[in-house]
Amino acid sequence: MSKWIISLVIMFIISAEINNSQLIVLAKPTSAFSYVELDKLKPVADFKIITPSFSIQSYKLEIKEPYPFNPDQSVSKVRLHFFDESGESYMFGIEEHKAVGYKINRDITTIDVRNQTSTTRTVVEDFKFSERREKININGIKGSFEAWVNHVPGGYLRWVHNGTFIQMDSGELTKEEMTALARSMK
Repeated sequence: MSKWIISLVIMFIISAEINNSQLIVLAKPTSAFSYVELDKLKPVADFKIITPSFSIQSYKLEIKEPYPFNPDQSVSKVRLHFFDESGESYMFGIEEHKAVGYKINRDITTIDVRNQTSTTRTVVEDFKFSERREKININGIKGSFEAWVNHVPGGYLRWVHNGTFIQMDSGELTKEEMTALARSMK
């Protein structure tokens, strides 16, 4: 009888450990996608997807957009999130789409203070890259950097490379670290 109880306790402990491991895996945002999915995404994009090669193995990748990814459909915009080695802390994101011929939706809100009303309408317009902000040279390409307002490290780094608009954002990496990653992108 005691062997049966000991076996039952061991099975319970193993079952609890397996369930805990599954919950931990489900909690990690990077478990949904890997670099294999990124390789499947590149041929179906209607632009050239460019990714960092500098120290990239030390980051975990999540493909945020398109979601869900369907390899049978053309992709017009990509949003990649990179997390630290543990997969818990967001380090930086990269958004990419065609620089020419890409349409964006812009919301315009009109507020009437006298009547206490507001209306919002969506306007579809051609994407236009703006080089305002601090100029950054990325392998001979003009880019722009916009720091966060609250003076934390990072901000937005934007540039166009071979017809692809790229926007990198981070609140963890410095401008110099973001620029080094941008220069490593291929």
